[in-house]
Amino acid sequence: MAKAYKPTAEQEAVVEAAKGGGDLKVKAYAGAGKTSTLQLVAQQLTGQRGSYLAFNKEIADSARRGFPANVSARTVHSLAYASAPTWLTARINLPSEPPHELAARYGFGPIEVPTISGKNAEVAPFEVGRMIADGLGRFCRSADDTPQPFHIPVDEKIRDDAADWLREQL
Repeated sequence: MAKAYKPTAEQEAVVEAAKGGGDLKVKAYAGAGKTSTLQLVAQQLTGQRGSYLAFNKEIADSARRGFPANVSARTVHSLAYASAPTWLTARINLPSEPPHELAARYGFGPIEVPTISGKNAEVAPFEVGRMIADGLGRFCRSADDTPQPFHIPVDEKIRDDAADWLREQL
C-alpha cells in the first residue's frame, strides 16, 4: 500500500469524480502522479473491482504491490493473451527444435538449387530447417487457417522457379 500523503487539488478532484461513477479520463505528463492518483481512487472504491494496465511486467509488478486487493495489475499484453482463444495461443507456444533436427525429422538433407547468377548452390539441412521454422512463424502471425508455401522465406539469390519449387517441397 502506498504511503499516506496529502493529495493535490487535482488528485482530490479526480477521486471525487471517480466516486461519482461514469467514465473518467485522466491525462497528464509522465511523473505527474497518475499512478498515485489511481491508488487514491482504488482506496476510495474498495467495494469495486479495478484493473491497472501497464506497458511492461516490471511496472505491473510494482503496481501490484501498491494497489489494494480489489485492483488487478497486469500488462496490456497479458490481458490480450488471456483473452485470445486457446487454438490461437497454442500456435504461439509450439516447442522449438534445432533447425538441422527439424530438417532431419522431415527427411530433408542438403538441397541443390539454381541461383540467379546461373550457378547451383547447396542449401544445407540447417538452412532448410530454419526456412521451415521461419515459415511456421510467418504462418502463426498470419490469419491463415493452414500453412501455405508462400509462408516459407527463400533467399532472393535463388532463381524464382527454384524458389517456388523449394517452397512447395518444404
